[in-house]
Amino acid sequence: LDEVRLIKTPAEVLRFTQAADLLDEAYLEVFPTIRASETEREVHSRILAACIRRGAGWAHGILNSSTNEAIYCGEGDTAFQRGDLVRTDYVAYVEGYPGHQSRMAVLGRPSAAQRRDYAITRDVHRSTIAGCRPGALASDLYREVVRAFAAHGIRYTASLVGHGVGTWFHQQEPILTQSRDVPLEEGMVLAIEPYRGSWHIQDLVLVTAAEPRLLSARFSTDELFVID
Repeated sequence: LDEVRLIKTPAEVLRFTQAADLLDEAYLEVFPTIRASETEREVHSRILAACIRRGAGWAHGILNSSTNEAIYCGEGDTAFQRGDLVRTDYVAYVEGYPGHQSRMAVLGRPSAAQRRDYAITRDVHRSTIAGCRPGALASDLYREVVRAFAAHGIRYTASLVGHGVGTWFHQQEPILTQSRDVPLEEGMVLAIEPYRGSWHIQDLVLVTAAEPRLLSARFSTDELFVID
């Protein structure tokens, strides 16, 4: 049954898309309101409230400043300052199906180094999405991410570059790691997220017989989101 559920129906794809749109709309609402001296906890609460107000049955995730080295340890009293990156990783459920995206922002004008690092992350992220084709192995995608970052002199150390998405749990097979030789199949929905430290973009992608289809397209990741 678990293997059967890896392949989504058109109705399920619609739910994933609706949930992804809801989450992106929450990001777009809250990001412009972030101000220096606000804490992670304060901004996190607004993200969750925006999701619930839009109709999410459940929402959770993380939001950290780039000055906080303890990511995935919850939101605390770390205050954002000008120049800080905002790193996110949220899940918002609509009728049991999750939108699951990570978006980034910077308080104030980004530095040249920040623009460069974001562009590297974005380009590797997009090349990983492009590789989500039927028959591609999970391990192949991982190795390609390692190679792509190495071309920029960066050693990729994260344990995965993405994962499947399921109902009422945002993470399922295939897990895209270096040791899983699981082939992708048409109809899978994947959360693609090659990340390193505070640099994290994540999108929902449908594997099709043609081009991979982006389901989380409401928030543009072309450039680093700037909070004036």
